[in-house]
Amino acid sequence: MSALCVILHTLHTDLYRLLVEHSLGLMCIHDLEGVLISINPAVAYSLGYSPEDGSGRNLRDFLAPAVRRRFDDYLRRIQENGHDSGMMRLLAKDGSERLWMYRNTLYQRQEGDPWVLGHALDITERVRIEKELQEAQGALRKSRDELAARVEERTAELRAANQRLMTEIQQREQAEEELLRARKLESLGVLAGGIAHDFNNFLTVVQGNTELAKLQLESGHPVKHVLEQISEACQRAAFLSSQLLTFAKGGSPVRQIASVAKVIRDAVNLVRSGTAISFEVHLAQDLWCAEIDAGQVGQVLHNILLNARQATVETGIIEVRAENIVVQRPGVEPEPCVRISVRDYGSGIPAEILPRIFDPYFTTKPSGSGLGLAMAYSIISKHGGHISVASKLGDGTVFTIELPASQATPPAQEPVTEILHHGSGRILVMDDEEHLRVLLERVLAAIGYEVRCASDGAEAIAIYEAETAVRRHFDAIILDLTVRGGMGGLETATRLRELGTTAKLIVSSGYSDAPVVADAPQFGFDAVIPKPWTPIQLSEVIRRVLVQDPERKK
Repeated sequence: MSALCVILHTLHTDLYRLLVEHSLGLMCIHDLEGVLISINPAVAYSLGYSPEDGSGRNLRDFLAPAVRRRFDDYLRRIQENGHDSGMMRLLAKDGSERLWMYRNTLYQRQEGDPWVLGHALDITERVRIEKELQEAQGALRKSRDELAARVEERTAELRAANQRLMTEIQQREQAEEELLRARKLESLGVLAGGIAHDFNNFLTVVQGNTELAKLQLESGHPVKHVLEQISEACQRAAFLSSQLLTFAKGGSPVRQIASVAKVIRDAVNLVRSGTAISFEVHLAQDLWCAEIDAGQVGQVLHNILLNARQATVETGIIEVRAENIVVQRPGVEPEPCVRISVRDYGSGIPAEILPRIFDPYFTTKPSGSGLGLAMAYSIISKHGGHISVASKLGDGTVFTIELPASQATPPAQEPVTEILHHGSGRILVMDDEEHLRVLLERVLAAIGYEVRCASDGAEAIAIYEAETAVRRHFDAIILDLTVRGGMGGLETATRLRELGTTAKLIVSSGYSDAPVVADAPQFGFDAVIPKPWTPIQLSEVIRRVLVQDPERKK
């Protein structure tokens, strides 16, 4: 070999040595048993050893204990295939594990056994970073899912809150509508209350004198027919007056325990007469009773059923249902109620009209008064109940009434007879209307009673004291409840009780701001005779209170 060749070979050897020693790659040479012939500094640095510590040691000793048993398989693959690649787990000097990605080749030497030339990359940090990245991505996905779930939860809460708000707005709007309707009814009540007392006084005078005149005429007398027409007109006027009084502040219902089922049946029987419409009535067998004014509630049902009948074709159906329910209202104890529903399958009510149907004087009928449903609303409200309506064009209308129920049983009713009852005894009459005093004196005298009259409470007490002083006692005292500018019936009754009277006290009124007429016994009265009355009705009330007095001498 020439000197030049020697120089070049030496130069190349030095260059390769420098390249290996300064390489970032991990390089080693081991024999077919795994004994290390040589390692570069990068290998020693990766495992925490010096380059001198590697030579002469077996590569198996540097493997992680868990994978050392696989080293023989690695040596076999090298010999069979001439190369091998993959991952290798090694144990560093400080006890930590390192992960190498290797690619090793079998080198056939000209002299001696083959060697294995190994080249690897330490990917421990890369794997760690990838693992942390995966964990971070997993945490990110988890956070994203949790955020999405929280957003969905919050969205659901907002939807629920929005629904509650919408419901509250609707309830508030409904309350405002009912308040407005109540104010309209209150305004009408002021008007009705202002005229009711005088109207009923006048009506009582006309009706009472008409009945007296009829009693004095023989059957078949031509004038009697005229008087009967006057009586019929008075009855219609009395019905109109009762409708107006329903709106008045003092038009409280005269409540008694009543069978709701009977009230419903009576109303249905009255409306179904003379029509081919089918009425399907479904009443709960154990339907509760209620403390109601049966006449007023019957009038409500009559008006609603009549509207349903007018909206239904001749071959149609009207459904009437009643059931026991327990009403749950926020902040209020559960209340047992009777729910009544009336459904027709007529043309329905337009949406723009529906909110106004309970307004006074609002009607879509050419001959309607606009008082029927307004009166129904007022009556049910005064009973502590609730009335509502639902309707859809082309699908009919449903009216629903809820009345507070009672577990009590209706008392037995005495039969009412259309007979002018005669009797005997002394009766004191107090009324501020002169024509009424005259009428009362005539009627009571005609049926056998001795009568004294007074124009106000003070005069009535004076007469009572004067008569009592000479031992002339009264069996009954009829007191007008409202006296303009004088002592009324309530104060007079209190004074008479203080004087120790044993006479039966009867209150009479066409209108009152107090609920005396609705519950006369609570205010010290034995009976009530509402105006307008007929002589037969007056005689029946007096008969009942005097017959029920066991201490009265016959």
